[in-house]
Amino acid sequence: MRCVSFCTAENYKLPQLASFLKSQGYNVKQYRKLLHVTHPLQAGGDVFIFIYGCLVLWGLKRKNEALLLEQIKPFAINPLTTIEHDRFVYRYGNNTEMTTHETFNADIIALESDSVQIKLAIAYGLAQSIQLEYYESSIQKNIDANAHIMQQLAQQGTIPLSQKAISKHLGRIFLARSFINLNSDYLEDPEYFWEHPNIEAYYTMCKRFLDIPRRVSALNQKLDILHELFEVLTSQRQHLHSNILEITIILLIVIEIVISLFFKLGV
Repeated sequence: MRCVSFCTAENYKLPQLASFLKSQGYNVKQYRKLLHVTHPLQAGGDVFIFIYGCLVLWGLKRKNEALLLEQIKPFAINPLTTIEHDRFVYRYGNNTEMTTHETFNADIIALESDSVQIKLAIAYGLAQSIQLEYYESSIQKNIDANAHIMQQLAQQGTIPLSQKAISKHLGRIFLARSFINLNSDYLEDPEYFWEHPNIEAYYTMCKRFLDIPRRVSALNQKLDILHELFEVLTSQRQHLHSNILEITIILLIVIEIVISLFFKLGV
């Protein structure tokens, strides 16, 4: 069976989305910062929609997945231009675990039961992972797009960006860093497990399998590289501005001397 995680937006309007889905015949249970959605016509299908723009679908048919993604679009805040997604295969067994099938290069989730709580605990990890994947992809694109800047600076001694453009880049880096490092769900276990410690082990297993802590650290390192790049450009831009001011002052002094000499000679 299929388990698919999506990151489609920065946030969802959960209360409005919950009301809409109920009107469409879905069964909706609202938790803090997430919805648990099931469809009465598809037994065994569970959907978890997180407020931070991610959803995890367990056991839905492809056509129902596509329909649900279309239905939630109006309730997305700042939709992503490219939807991130990840696929898993799940089955039932004696123990709950996550493994990688080497032959088919597929990640497999084994569930010890059809417990909604176990699915939810794992879904927390899957949602965090797919949101991180969006940031990883976005930051890597930014690095690739700006890789030529330092080379141009070294070869030609000119900066291809204005101070305003550099400031915008620094602002985006700061926002990304702030979200990743100030989001407590990345740095510590989500609040949900404070009240349900009996299922926290399943979340921890998923988090460890998807290597979330190391990926957060690697993402911060990439942000550091970008920040250093634009700090260098800012410094170079300020130095250039200082040089222009110095040249301007020298020219004004020269003009003043010329004018003074002209008047003296004229006298």
